[in-house]
Amino acid sequence: MVADIAELDPIWKALADPTRRAILDLLREKPRTTGDLTSAFEPRLSRFAVIKHIGVLEGAGLLVTSREGRYVWHHLNAVPLQEMYERWVRPYEALWASSLLDLRRHIDTPTPEEETSMDVVTIEQKIRMAAPPERVFKGLTEDVNAWWDHRYREGSTVSLEPHVGGRFQENFGDGGGALYATVSFIDPGRRLTMRGSMGMGGAVTGVIKYDLEPSGTGTVLRLSHHVVGEVSQEDRDEYAAGWTALLEGNLRSLVEAGANHD
Repeated sequence: MVADIAELDPIWKALADPTRRAILDLLREKPRTTGDLTSAFEPRLSRFAVIKHIGVLEGAGLLVTSREGRYVWHHLNAVPLQEMYERWVRPYEALWASSLLDLRRHIDTPTPEEETSMDVVTIEQKIRMAAPPERVFKGLTEDVNAWWDHRYREGSTVSLEPHVGGRFQENFGDGGGALYATVSFIDPGRRLTMRGSMGMGGAVTGVIKYDLEPSGTGTVLRLSHHVVGEVSQEDRDEYAAGWTALLEGNLRSLVEAGANHD
């Protein structure tokens, strides 16, 4: 769903400032605490000034904040950037010269040694949905086949068993299939945690966590996907964009349509 133009105004305002863009560049590398961000701009900017910039970015939805003990962590939220892309870039993609882009990709393609590194990758996203937490949780678990379209094979079935040890998997229908992850924690309507590779190639392990919070008559869904292992830059970009499309687009459309018919 493409955001209304007026809804994007806070994002344009937030991105207009070079300091705020620099903060987003830092968060693109990895999550950082308030102290990490303030020290990155010392002595040019005061702690108060940096915190004010963080507040503008959070107000625009470009970062997500969480607290662990006495530390406040800030994570990049890719959803608003995807909305800007949908509104301002996607309609003009047909005008691009695909042959030149293919040439550039060929020239810029790194060697296998350059593509992967042992690293920690974190994807954090926050999506507001006009449906109660129970409906969103049902969509995440019982209705997953209706919105999960990142599959190995067309015509397959995706299922999630909503209990500890339950499998999140794709069934090919011929005795074959693929295990994405295994449920390690479940609190219906509030939290779902899974562990697994989620289809990433190479030596990787990951933790996927959905947190649901009621917000008026709707729900705030927070995704945290942490991956450790040999992860290519292409996988990083594809998985961040993939989560946005799955949750912001597919799941939200499903649960909001269901809520309207309840």
